[in-house]
Amino acid sequence: MLILTMHCRQTAKTAKTLFVWKLEAEESKQKINNIKQRNQALINNILPSYVATHFMQNQDKDETELYSHSYKNVSVMFASIPNFDDFYSEDSINNSGVECMRFLNEVISDFDELLDDPRFGDVEKIKTICSTYMAASGLASGLQKDEQSSWKPLLDLVDFALALKGRLKEINQESFNDFVLRVGLHCGPVVGGVIGAKKPHYDIWGNTVNVASRMDSTGKGGYIQIVEKTYEMLKDKGYTFIYRGLVQVKGKGTLTTYYLTGKLDQNSNNPPHAHLNTINTPL
Repeated sequence: MLILTMHCRQTAKTAKTLFVWKLEAEESKQKINNIKQRNQALINNILPSYVATHFMQNQDKDETELYSHSYKNVSVMFASIPNFDDFYSEDSINNSGVECMRFLNEVISDFDELLDDPRFGDVEKIKTICSTYMAASGLASGLQKDEQSSWKPLLDLVDFALALKGRLKEINQESFNDFVLRVGLHCGPVVGGVIGAKKPHYDIWGNTVNVASRMDSTGKGGYIQIVEKTYEMLKDKGYTFIYRGLVQVKGKGTLTTYYLTGKLDQNSNNPPHAHLNTINTPL
């Protein structure tokens, strides 16, 4: 009887110990999963999701190994707020410029929120440089499989640029400011890659990026400037344009450019390319 009692106690103690071990194992597993999810979220905030997936799946590889990929057809946009420099002040009322930077952060955050719109699922924010917002479309889709999908990155980015203009207009109304958005847009081949191992940064390079940047810097506030090649691609896609003319572009010579001004009125009976105004005076 004594032996049976001791056996029952030992069995109960063993069962309790196993239960505690199992509970601790489940808690440890949950903690590990939570850490993985936090790490994934942090990586996704630093790198595009498709690049983050590459690194998560290849964690055992040399962390100094270069990640790069060539793309045949990517649309690139630079959107600047040229009159933010006039707004910025380091006087005491702006807390030595802190309040101005806080306001700019709110503007950029509002721009970022537009990326959550399903319409812009293929648009990727690349970086911000002071008050300039750089984005691209066509990086996640890789090789385009048909003609319609090859047009989509460009159309998505144009619509995103127009959405940025609309959002900045709302911000102006809410804050009683008069900021303007100056946009440059171009499409073509680029190389995308990650620079740095400890603090990785994703960026894109190539002539397409350079031309898009020049379209921004040589443009006019309130307009989206594009080269003639891009205009030819978009003229029958439901947008309105202004012919600007010849523009001297650093490193590129003289280029014929157009301003994309908006979307065609859906109720209009005129063909898209009929909505083209000409500016005879230099802008």
